[in-house]
Amino acid sequence: MDYKQEAFKVIPYPIVIINAKSIFLYVNPAAEKMFKRRLRRLMGRDYKSIFSLIDSDTDLPISNFSRLAESSRWKECELKVGDKKILTTELNITLLDSGYQSEYSDAYVLSFKDITQRKSLEAQVEILEKRDSLTHLYNRKAFESLLKTVIHDSRKHGSSHIFFHLSIDQFKKINETIGYTAGDVLVRRIAELLQQNVDKSIDFLSRLNTYEFGILFRERSISSAVNTMKHIRKAINNFQFGWNGATYPVTISGGFVLVNNFSRTAAQVLSDGDLTCRIARDKGGRILAYNKKDKDVQRAENDTKGMWNLKEAFKNDRFRLFAQPIHALEPSKYKLPYSHYEILIRMFDENGNIIPPDEFIPVAENNGMMPELDRWVVRDVMRQLKSVKPQSPLPVFAINLSGISLDDEKFLDFVLKELDATKIDPRMLCFEITEQVAVSNIQLAEKFIETLRARGSSFSLDDFGTGVSSYGYLRSLNVDYLKIDGIFIKDILSDDVSRAMVQSIVQVGHTMGLKIIAEYVENDQIVGLLRMMSVDYGQGYGINRPEPLSEMIKPHL
Repeated sequence: MDYKQEAFKVIPYPIVIINAKSIFLYVNPAAEKMFKRRLRRLMGRDYKSIFSLIDSDTDLPISNFSRLAESSRWKECELKVGDKKILTTELNITLLDSGYQSEYSDAYVLSFKDITQRKSLEAQVEILEKRDSLTHLYNRKAFESLLKTVIHDSRKHGSSHIFFHLSIDQFKKINETIGYTAGDVLVRRIAELLQQNVDKSIDFLSRLNTYEFGILFRERSISSAVNTMKHIRKAINNFQFGWNGATYPVTISGGFVLVNNFSRTAAQVLSDGDLTCRIARDKGGRILAYNKKDKDVQRAENDTKGMWNLKEAFKNDRFRLFAQPIHALEPSKYKLPYSHYEILIRMFDENGNIIPPDEFIPVAENNGMMPELDRWVVRDVMRQLKSVKPQSPLPVFAINLSGISLDDEKFLDFVLKELDATKIDPRMLCFEITEQVAVSNIQLAEKFIETLRARGSSFSLDDFGTGVSSYGYLRSLNVDYLKIDGIFIKDILSDDVSRAMVQSIVQVGHTMGLKIIAEYVENDQIVGLLRMMSVDYGQGYGINRPEPLSEMIKPHL
């Protein structure tokens, strides 16, 4: 036997060698098993009489092997034997030198990797990604994705829709006085009532927040949508929430927004609906329409913009960087000092009180100030890391990036100039982007990632599991870490769906060669379970609370 055939024989995945005339020259034992035919029955036959390959992207047959051989990339395709699909595979084609079989000028080596199970798992996870785990309604990111599509359709075809943002008026009181379990049950009951009062064939229902819901009445007139809103409000007003023998009245507040070709962005529509809903709640459980000229709306918008006054914060340097360890969970590594951190930003008011990020970040996003904030973070991180000495292991600091910055072609140049100016080791930087941000402009994201990876920096895909992007996008982004959204970690000890979601992401992530990070690791029990599930890193109060970056880097100076 030829020494090359001997080498192919021990490779665990199927290998097929054909010549330029499509004739079988060799199949290894794994390929024999796949085709259920011995080598001697395949030798000399045209491969097309045995199998065919269908490109997963185009649904067209693959026949130009020379072109694929030149690209030297793995190609996803369907392998069929006759009319029956055998498996989903990643195919790689290599041109074998002519010396392999002298009577033929060319020979092609076809390598097959079975990804059928992985694709099935991806499909299941993708469904879970779009759903809220408590109510099984669509989650906020799925809703925002649909809003983007609807706004695009409105601009193209002039269609009109109604967005209705509603909240449960009594939720906080019930949640705080009766308990979190009662609050969860209340949310599920309201979700059921909403489902009973919308047209599921055309309307889109979502849980936007803890006790807030969104309904998109697609291509419905205002009168039709308002009529449905009245039915919803009546059904909820007639509903009595019972708990431990007591009953509690429940009402809702709501704001609705017209979605048409004048709508700017999905984020703005959601913001307008939320603002109007808050005004309606303040007025005593009403349903109001968004009107930019309304004095209450203008006052609320001005209050939101002026509440934290970001411009003053920039002017007076009221930001500080904190860091929280991202620590390896493997027992032997868990005992070692921290060497991986996430950078967190905190804002202070004029009295020195900390303002949480979830209060000022949305303001920055809605007012177009995220690029300035991201630049401040990058500049200050590099300034502080200049003092870090060369060491092993080299500490890594993860910086979160907003979608607006990643969509700005000048932002990459800014990062590169800061690296050149500070002369810090780029390997100390890891950039965290959310899956939604990554897919909003895939070309710019890929350029940003590949340019900085070439310098030695790493990348993490954040909040994974709650977005609406597909694993196809994940495979096209050259990231190093996959961070599971904390919503699945905090209930992992008691919730089967959360455990299944985490296990699925771990399996797919490890298959892709990624390291898995779990957020919201709050105690030793969660640490133990995550170890059993082969999660690589943990982050949360159960490991270490955030501390000023200046303190965290002291061991590395």
